Amino acid sequence: MVEKTVGQVLRAKRAKLDMTLQQVEDYTKIQKTYIIALEQDDYDALPGDFYIKAYLKQYAERLGLDSDQLIDAYEDGAMIEVDEPIDHSENYRFIKPSERDEEQVTNARKTWRYYLPITILGGVACLIVIAISIVVLLNNPKKDNIAEHLYTVSETANAPTKSSQKPEKKSTPESSTTPTPAPPKTEVQVTGQGQALIAKVKHITSPVKVNLSVAENTEIWIGMTNSDLAGGQVTLTSQTPASTTLSNNSTVLTVGKTSGLTIKIGDTPLDLSSIGAPDTPATITIEIE
Repeated sequence: MVEKTVGQVLRAKRAKLDMTLQQVEDYTKIQKTYIIALEQDDYDALPGDFYIKAYLKQYAERLGLDSDQLIDAYEDGAMIEVDEPIDHSENYRFIKPSERDEEQVTNARKTWRYYLPITILGGVACLIVIAISIVVLLNNPKKDNIAEHLYTVSETANAPTKSSQKPEKKSTPESSTTPTPAPPKTEVQVTGQGQALIAKVKHITSPVKVNLSVAENTEIWIGMTNSDLAGGQVTLTSQTPASTTLSNNSTVLTVGKTSGLTIKIGDTPLDLSSIGAPDTPATITIEIE
């Protein structure tokens, strides 16, 4: 028996059925982004507990797995025991009779006579080091204290007088007339369509701030990776906007919907008009260049 996570069980079953992610997406109508998150046990990338259980049930039934067992393991954070035989052939190597005979002969030769020359050389080296240390100690001259009292040095003799001291000239840096170039303006390029967008951001200073807000009387769930957002997720309202700092050059936003949502990278708003269905879940990948 082998213990595996929920994602490992899903990925192993898909590989056994020889199905690609595109085939699974066409078969289950679940986006590839969410399929990958399920197989990697990355539940923070999914839009809430309700969607996680729904996607697990739909995906498991399509693969012919026990959906209730997978959902229970997800809720308990437990492993799943899988009846999978262990292949011992990888660690087995057949030893020929001739190789065994050669190994026995080699071990027999390594008797005390084999190590005798090494022992003798080590002993001789130790004796040489001891002899050199004794000679150095015997020839070390005693400290001569007479020379300490032959001469005295007057500190005042070498001290400079006030009249001989010359004021140092302070060098003033030459004023630069070259104007400082203005920093380049932040650029945001949005690509993609449907429910998945990619936003590439150029010429932005670090740390990168992302501001999230929604229209009045609107409530939207947000999940975000590689940020300092508490718990990696938040529910936005018009009274409780959110601001977070990215900790990586790439982050993925999973949103319950884009209708009424405003995302600003720094001070630059993100164009969400390419989303096909604004009232359904979507993913937005932000890449900082």
